[in-house]
Amino acid sequence: MDIVKLSETRELPPHFTRELGRAVTFLHRSRSRFMSERLRDYGFSGAMYLILLHIERHPGTTQDNIANHMFIDKCNVARRTKKLETLGYLYRETDQNDRRQNNLYLTEKGRELVPVIREYMAQWGRTITAGLDDQECASLIGLLTKMTGQNQK
Repeated sequence: MDIVKLSETRELPPHFTRELGRAVTFLHRSRSRFMSERLRDYGFSGAMYLILLHIERHPGTTQDNIANHMFIDKCNVARRTKKLETLGYLYRETDQNDRRQNNLYLTEKGRELVPVIREYMAQWGRTITAGLDDQECASLIGLLTKMTGQNQK
C-alpha cells in the first residue's frame, strides 16, 4: 500500500495534528528568539544566520538556491543577503555562465562568525534536549526526518 492510501485510511488520535503543529511551531519560535537575542549585536535578524550557514556550506550558491533549499520567499532572501553584504559578512560575484545570477561567498568576517553561530545553535539544542537521553535524541531526529520524507544523512 502506498503512503497516500495509508494516510487516507489511518486514524490519528484526537488533537494529534494540533499538538504536533503546536510543538513544531513552539520549537521554531524558541530557536528564532534564542538566536535573535544572541546575534542582535552582530546586526542579525530573522533567518540571516541560516543564510550565512548555507553559504558557508555551499560557497558560490545563489539567492534562488537559498530560497528553494530553505523554503523562504525570494524577496526575503534578497533583503537578508543585501543586509549581510552591507554588514560585511558576504560578497557577490557575477556568475560567468549566467550574468543575471550572483554567486554568494563569505568574507573573512563571515567565516569568523560561523563558529559563534554554531555554538549558539548547540547551546539551544542542549537546552531543549536537557531532559532527553542520547537514545531519545536519536529517535527524535529519526522520526522527524522520516516525517519530512528526506533520507537521514
